[in-house]
Amino acid sequence: MSFSNEVKKEVIRKDNSNRCCHLAELAALIKIEGSLEIVNGNLALKLKSQTASVARKIYTLLKEQFSFWTEIRVRKKMYLDKGNYYIIKVPPQEGIKELLIDCGLINESYILNYKIKEEFLNNDCCRKAYLRGVFLAAGSISNPESDYHLEIVVDYDEYAEELQKLFATFEIEINLRVRGEKNVLYLKDIEEILKVLNIIGAHSTLLEVENLRVYREIKNQVNRKVNCETANLNKTVEAAQEQLEAIELIDRLKGLDSLTPGLEEIAHLRRENPYASMRELGEMLEPSLSKSGVNHRLRRIKKQAEDLKEGQKFLKDQA
Repeated sequence: MSFSNEVKKEVIRKDNSNRCCHLAELAALIKIEGSLEIVNGNLALKLKSQTASVARKIYTLLKEQFSFWTEIRVRKKMYLDKGNYYIIKVPPQEGIKELLIDCGLINESYILNYKIKEEFLNNDCCRKAYLRGVFLAAGSISNPESDYHLEIVVDYDEYAEELQKLFATFEIEINLRVRGEKNVLYLKDIEEILKVLNIIGAHSTLLEVENLRVYREIKNQVNRKVNCETANLNKTVEAAQEQLEAIELIDRLKGLDSLTPGLEEIAHLRRENPYASMRELGEMLEPSLSKSGVNHRLRRIKKQAEDLKEGQKFLKDQA
């Protein structure tokens, strides 16, 4: 089962006893997944869902909460996708038109309305229920182990803008772009996604995502620290190797006793401790020397080695 379907199953388990909230949730479900039909001159309603748990939710709302005679059918998908989809039918019967008007989907003249009913926007519980219905009908969320992404796909431009306004009432700025002929509203910011999960009632998922986020942040911090320490260690090893090469060159051409006492002392110490840091070398001296002091002495040794190289090269060229 996909992560999105797991979240939807959790959301569906959230029971809301307010009839106004049931109506708001159903309004979103019908708006996105429903279509009107005329059967023998009478109004009928059909909804199609790709998710079994959402289809059961629609069936329950229509039959148990609003007492409509309803039937549900399972159909096989075609082509590459061999899964099922679900058709919920409400045959012609008394109350269908009134339900659609109550949901704010049509007016008395059967003209479709793309705006969200004002009553649903005025009540906090109904706004949450409507958003819950929108997610169940058209929402998806990526597995947070791989990515942070929540999106809602709807057909009509005007309705997509209405949903943007709905999200804005919760102080969530959701992005909107067009993909083919569809309007895609999406979030990539984890804080905004957590807000949505809280609003629609997916509290267990919220905790799971939060835990994964904390784990990922700690893992990233550890990786950054390890990478930084590895880089510093590599620099230390490279610098030590250059210092040892300079010391060997001076020893071979002139002898270390040609150096001043301070430089000779640090040269022998570096030879004996090839992997020690400058701070550690400074602590081995008596009296101890600061890191910058050790660095200064080693730089002087490297400069003398470079001068010797230049002298050797000059003599070779003259020969």
